[in-house]
Amino acid sequence: MIKSTATAVLLSLMSASAFADWTLDNEQSTVSFVSVKKGTVMEAHHFNTISGNLSEAGKFSLNIELSSVNTAIAIRDQRMSEHLFETSQFSHATINALIPAALLSSLKANKTIKTTLSSELSLHGQTLPISVIVSITKLTDGSLLVASVKPAIIKAADFELVKGIEKLRQLAGLPSISTTVPVSFVLRLNT
Repeated sequence: MIKSTATAVLLSLMSASAFADWTLDNEQSTVSFVSVKKGTVMEAHHFNTISGNLSEAGKFSLNIELSSVNTAIAIRDQRMSEHLFETSQFSHATINALIPAALLSSLKANKTIKTTLSSELSLHGQTLPISVIVSITKLTDGSLLVASVKPAIIKAADFELVKGIEKLRQLAGLPSISTTVPVSFVLRLNT
C-alpha cells in the first residue's frame, strides 16, 4: 500500500514537471521588425517590453507593449507610438496560437522541431489570422526557445496603419516608407 502510494505520488510529480506552464522571459526574448525608407534604407527595430505564456494544453499568448518600440531614436519612438500605433487607444498587440499538446509532450531535451502555427494577430483594433513557421527547442532545464523560421510579413493596410505611416513620412520629410514589414522573434519560455 505504501509502495503504491509512493509510486503514484512520484508519477504525478513527474507528469506535473513534464506538462508545466511556461512564462515568457522578457530579458531573453525579442520581437523585431525591419522598416524601409527611401526605397532602399533598411533599419531594424524591436520592442523592449513583451510578455506571454504557453499552457500545458498548448495555448500560446504573446503580448507586445507597443509604446516600448525601440528604433534607437527617441523622437522616432515617440512618433511611432503616437501616430502609427496610436497607443493612447491601442496599447498592445497580441498574438494567440495553439501548439498541439502532443507535439509539446513529445519534445525531448536539446531537440528542435519545426512547425507551422495558425495564429491570430490583434493590432490597432483589427484581428486577422496569420500563419507563422516556427522552430521550438526544448532546453535541458525544461525551458523552450520558440523562434520564427521565416519573418511574418505584416501589411499596414490590413491593420489600418497606412494613415499613420503617411503621417510619419510627412514628419520625417521622407519620399517613402514601406507599408509592408517583416517581423521576426526569438522567445524564451521558462517553467
